[in-house]
Amino acid sequence: MDAHQVIIRRAGDADIPELARLVAAIAAWHEALDPRARFDWDEIRAAPNWLPAVLHRDHHALWVAENGVGGLAGYLWVHLRRDRQGYLPRLRGYINHAYLDEGWRGKGLMRPMLAEAYRWFRAREVTVITLTVIHRNWLGSAAWYKHGYEDWTHERRIDLDALAKRS
Repeated sequence: MDAHQVIIRRAGDADIPELARLVAAIAAWHEALDPRARFDWDEIRAAPNWLPAVLHRDHHALWVAENGVGGLAGYLWVHLRRDRQGYLPRLRGYINHAYLDEGWRGKGLMRPMLAEAYRWFRAREVTVITLTVIHRNWLGSAAWYKHGYEDWTHERRIDLDALAKRS
């Protein structure tokens, strides 16, 4: 696995089968990290049906790391978020998914995809980008700190069914 042979480029329709595989991989990764992370696997398996719409929306963008042997090493999916609660800036960038197959992690592939995303965001006058990391994803969290991201908010969760059982 030679990172020098990897090509970073915008995702296209021909990438949908591999993107669908990677969407399932990130979902499985999150479920393995934390039992509270759950996915609708029918929807995940249907990714080839809904990914074309995502690829062609003007407020979403995806980049892929083409591995040089006919597949993808990973992807970065970003989109625009409009705030309607009074926070500034009103328009923010959001990193929806960032995933590299395990054998490609730590090889510097996310950095050029992020550089492309930052150019895309700046072209839309975005000045702030946010993302969410599952609490138990220490590897991902450490990577985001290395890319310059800092803690901003902490989302809390309660499972009402589990709460009811304790009462």
